[in-house]
Amino acid sequence: MRAIVLLSGGLDSAVALYWAKAQGWDLLPLEFEYYLRPGRERRACRDLCDRAGIRNGIFVPIPFLREVADTPGTEIDNPALAKAPQGYVPLRNLIFYALAAYHAELVAARYIVGGHNRTDCESFPDAGSEFWNLFNCLLHTAMWSHPQVQTEIVHPLIGLGKVEVLRLGMELGVPFELTWSCYHDAEYPCGACESCIERVQAFAESGILPG
Repeated sequence: MRAIVLLSGGLDSAVALYWAKAQGWDLLPLEFEYYLRPGRERRACRDLCDRAGIRNGIFVPIPFLREVADTPGTEIDNPALAKAPQGYVPLRNLIFYALAAYHAELVAARYIVGGHNRTDCESFPDAGSEFWNLFNCLLHTAMWSHPQVQTEIVHPLIGLGKVEVLRLGMELGVPFELTWSCYHDAEYPCGACESCIERVQAFAESGILPG
């Protein structure tokens, strides 16, 4: 059974990768080269795949895709976006998973695996169960090979909080020390962005050493 795993190098995608590996599937990690993607994120993905013994992957360049904060003001004419959460990219998951489905159909992947957890939908409208259910319905009607392959999106962490994700990762043997959560590109995490703060809190609450 073949599966495409969306891999960012962060905690959640690393746990999703190792969960998919535990299923015994033939894995193809998929990385998106978006605007200002941190080099440390690329390194984390590479290190995670090396440790998991995965040699092949898919790289999709999408340089036009930017966070609202990185988009020139001349291109934004929507006052409501001023209140968008840190890291918000318009329709990111719609774009990401449409591209993942494109590659899934080419290689007859039965599953598209993502690492979204329970708290993601609290900040981002395209990360909740309702969105994913609708997306799977779209795959059923949009993919020519769906009757044969039955490609579907699965999120093994969708019902878990961050602490629960870490504990599952420990059970699966995820090398957390190889992951990268910071929004910025540097040798060490900034410790101040929303993702860094969430990571530190999760490790503190779980009692797990970050490595």
